[in-house]
Amino acid sequence: MIVAAFSGVGKTFFANLHPDIAVDFVCMPFKYFLDLEAPYDESSKADPNLVMRPDWPFNYVKAILEQPSDKIILIPSDVRVLHLLSKVTKPYYLCYPKRKAKKEYKKRFIKRGNSPEFLSIFIGEWEAFMDGLREDKYGKHIVLKPKQYLSDVLDIHALLGALYIGGYYG
Repeated sequence: MIVAAFSGVGKTFFANLHPDIAVDFVCMPFKYFLDLEAPYDESSKADPNLVMRPDWPFNYVKAILEQPSDKIILIPSDVRVLHLLSKVTKPYYLCYPKRKAKKEYKKRFIKRGNSPEFLSIFIGEWEAFMDGLREDKYGKHIVLKPKQYLSDVLDIHALLGALYIGGYYG
């Protein structure tokens, strides 16, 4: 099962809360050539000095499809990745905040240590991100209300049931 979620909604928190069934499948190692010796944290995201891999996003989608089917795979809501998942008919949930939550998310990004470059992209292009996600016709949408996080809206028992019985994502 795949949950594609916008930045700051709590993918990492959810995965840490449910490590036996959830994987925070970060895209950075697939998207960029990274110095494996350098520390990786929130301040590294959107670093303009990073060099993009030429096989992005195809390499990432391939790796997503290779993940265990009995896990909840948490990925960022990158529209190129979502487009490719829809082309291979791989279902996903799409989680993102209401458009009016921009100020709240700016505070979340600052609190977790995101860089000014990150803020320039994710807050500076907020409306475009929200429009793009709302226009997605393939995924099942989960729209977060103010002050909600992914862990507040994902019904873990229902998801486990779907995984167990081979439901929607089986």
